[in-house]
Amino acid sequence: MAASTILYITLCGLIALAAAIFFYFYKPQRSKQVRFLLSTLRFFTLLSVLILLVNPSFKQITYTTIKPKLALAIDDSRSMKYLGDTTQIQSVFNSFSEDKDLNNRFDIDYYSYGKNLQTFRTLNFNEGQTDISNSLKDLNQIYKGVDYTPVIITDGNSNLGADYRYTAQENNNTLYYFLAVGDTLAYDDLSLDRINSNKYAYLNNEFPVELITTYTGGSDVKATISVSQNGRIIYKKEQTFTSENSIQRNNFYLNAASVGVQRYQVTVSGLEDEKNLENNTQNFAVEVIDQRSNILIVYSVLHPDLGTLRKSIESNQLRAVTLKEVSEVNLTALTEYDLVILFEPKRSFSSIYSELNKLNKNRFTISGTQTDLGFLNSIQQTVTLPVNNESELVQPYKNGTFNTFQVEELTFNNYPPLTSVFGNIQFSGNADVLFYQRISGVTTQNPLLGVTEISGLREVFLLGTGIYQWRSQSYLDNQSFEDFDNFIDKLIQYSASNQRRKRLEIDYEQFYYRGHTINIQAQYFDKNYVFDPGASLQIELKNENSEETYQSPLVFKGSAYEVELSNLEPGDYTFRIKEIKQHISSGGSFTIIPFDLERQSQNADFQKMKTLAEETGGNIYILKNYRQLVDELLNSEQFTPVERAVKKNVPLINFFWLLAFIVACLTTEWFIRKYNGLI
Repeated sequence: MAASTILYITLCGLIALAAAIFFYFYKPQRSKQVRFLLSTLRFFTLLSVLILLVNPSFKQITYTTIKPKLALAIDDSRSMKYLGDTTQIQSVFNSFSEDKDLNNRFDIDYYSYGKNLQTFRTLNFNEGQTDISNSLKDLNQIYKGVDYTPVIITDGNSNLGADYRYTAQENNNTLYYFLAVGDTLAYDDLSLDRINSNKYAYLNNEFPVELITTYTGGSDVKATISVSQNGRIIYKKEQTFTSENSIQRNNFYLNAASVGVQRYQVTVSGLEDEKNLENNTQNFAVEVIDQRSNILIVYSVLHPDLGTLRKSIESNQLRAVTLKEVSEVNLTALTEYDLVILFEPKRSFSSIYSELNKLNKNRFTISGTQTDLGFLNSIQQTVTLPVNNESELVQPYKNGTFNTFQVEELTFNNYPPLTSVFGNIQFSGNADVLFYQRISGVTTQNPLLGVTEISGLREVFLLGTGIYQWRSQSYLDNQSFEDFDNFIDKLIQYSASNQRRKRLEIDYEQFYYRGHTINIQAQYFDKNYVFDPGASLQIELKNENSEETYQSPLVFKGSAYEVELSNLEPGDYTFRIKEIKQHISSGGSFTIIPFDLERQSQNADFQKMKTLAEETGGNIYILKNYRQLVDELLNSEQFTPVERAVKKNVPLINFFWLLAFIVACLTTEWFIRKYNGLI
């Protein structure tokens, strides 16, 4: 405490003492004992109040014990039910949560995971996919900047995502411990690891198929690989596996002879007394179509956006892209294309615009710094652009009321800016803006991306160039181009279609693999084709094989209604989505292909878990020996609680007991004065 503060407190004491003596000894009343008692109470009251005005501070030291962090993550996938004793897994979890020594030593958090990591609630062992790598990434993110020790209860078999061994190595300071579930012995085994094929094929064309097969064992084995459809073998080949040549690829072509979803079964056989036969057979499907959308991109200047558009559009195998410089375009051939994309249009595009108007054909215009703005203003009446040579960098800001078609909840806020013309931009007519321009963090009313539909003619306008950066950013954010490509596909699907707009639009796939989440989206519009967020949508699903039905409401999520269906049995399904109030409905059908990822392994991947544990300084135990793991954790000097002292200056005004003391002194003084007739 500072010397000045001590001086102020001494002065407060003298003032309080003088005042107390003055109050009760200047004109004495009653006995000396009563006056002495009252003056003492008054002295303490005044002293306390004056000291509060000075408000000195005191050093306060608090001690807290920081326990080491322990994260127990349990594999909740179906393979745990196939390979291990789920009752024993639950028993081990209960032992961890109830062990007093362990909980006194560690701060334990509990998680379960399949495809994604989640806070532990209950174990069902129903997850259809296992992504250990993603779960480890999530744990590292949760405990970012904090030392923690993960204990993973798993069979070590991950059928989704990256190799978790390399993911764990990204965090070098973390020790990984495993409790292995399932048989740790390795048996001779033939397995069909992967089938690579196109999602779509074209009628009467051949489509490629790639099979990756693996052999685990020490002797040479001859295996037969066959592909059948409707019980008829359509492809067959023999392969020889050795301990040195244990992984083989087989590439061939199949003929797409019928329209619709075509299902195939692949089988690999040849090993006697093989223990695991589940991974010898897989099913796959291909949707055969008899038409393809042709897209023409006409450009006046070369730009990286051209290649980005081509790659993104052709990521959907239903679309083919042709790139042509404006001078190479044959006007009579425009009828062969479902959509024409006009990139940086100039006066040389005049004849193309005239032909498109004559054909009443949809178009997608992209303008930038090389566009002849005066020409573009004169050739169409949808958008008016400022005629100048100035440009600026603009970022997208999504319009929350956009309702022309469904757009996934993409985050464009961190996307690089596009180069757009400087000045005021205006849409005329019935335009729906998807993105506005945001300049230096300020959102403007200038449109960046908008769509229109007038008398059945659809147009899309992107008023900026540089979207190749968006595709790159999408990959950096998600390690995949899929989100961006799906976004571009939505724009192409809208602008290439001539179908009349419906009040209830639905979006779904024609087939799914068992174990994958089935997501069906819907958009409902009122009579003016304005999106209605207050609709009551319900889906009725029917299994055509068992004739079982299922009903569920759709949940509104920002820009669309969604329903997620899981744990459906393989087979053919039909569904109908209804708006309950207006009795408007729309339906469709899909197929679930029988394939269980979780049955592909019949033993734990003990070696990979052991290697990872050794590389990080951890350890691995089989599940029944979990007490050995507990003992190691308790006896290790690496996991010692730390006592932390926190020093802080606490002002006197924070001590509430002083206020209570003042109130008690005043109350006591009042009662004594009242009793002695001094009031």
